[in-house]
Amino acid sequence: MAIGLKLRNLLFVIHAVAPERVRRFLPAGLEPDVRETPDGPRAFLATVALESGAAFPYVLTGFRQVNYRIYVRHRGEPGVMFLRSWVSSRTAAAAMSLAIPTEHADVEMEIQDGAAPYSHFTVHGRSGDHELELEAQADPQPAALPYFATAEEGFDFLTHRLTGFATGRNGLSVVRVEHPHMHPLRARIEAKRADEWTAQGVLTPEEVRHPLLALIQPEVQFDMNLPERVAAS
Repeated sequence: MAIGLKLRNLLFVIHAVAPERVRRFLPAGLEPDVRETPDGPRAFLATVALESGAAFPYVLTGFRQVNYRIYVRHRGEPGVMFLRSWVSSRTAAAAMSLAIPTEHADVEMEIQDGAAPYSHFTVHGRSGDHELELEAQADPQPAALPYFATAEEGFDFLTHRLTGFATGRNGLSVVRVEHPHMHPLRARIEAKRADEWTAQGVLTPEEVRHPLLALIQPEVQFDMNLPERVAAS
């Protein structure tokens, strides 16, 4: 059975780190999706906040979510591994925990449109002792995307990932999705806290405050299949 989700107000906050920072979180069969950059080899991770609109089945509609993901490859195929997901609805959190590590959390998003859309975009989340604080605004004069030759190359690398991996009691599983190519707005970002990353030792608090870049996608349709177990390599 496929699950359709109309996702809105997606905020991608991207950090780039040395590959050894994330390798220890990846099970056998997954490798960081590494790019050679002027600063040396870099792996990528994303904090993605979003809202779910209309959905099928409708029990999954109308919630806010934060995903903590690492960019990976599996047998050459690009994807992401979900380290954790926070979901504002208890029902949706319980359902999504069947596919990826998910917990119910307080997730608040506030969007203000001034002279242009997304003139002020704030995200605040809390799960237990862990907090997330982000402030962003669409950038009317965006610079080039660091580490990418063109904006389209960067958008494709960072947003067009059609396989999502997660580890659980039954080993490694994959969720396959379909969605159109995204053409997000580039954004200025102030990341104040991202405790999921600092508690795991992936980022320092200072690194949290200096992301590589941020992107805002106003809306996109996701069609997601039920998780499948990945056969041992």
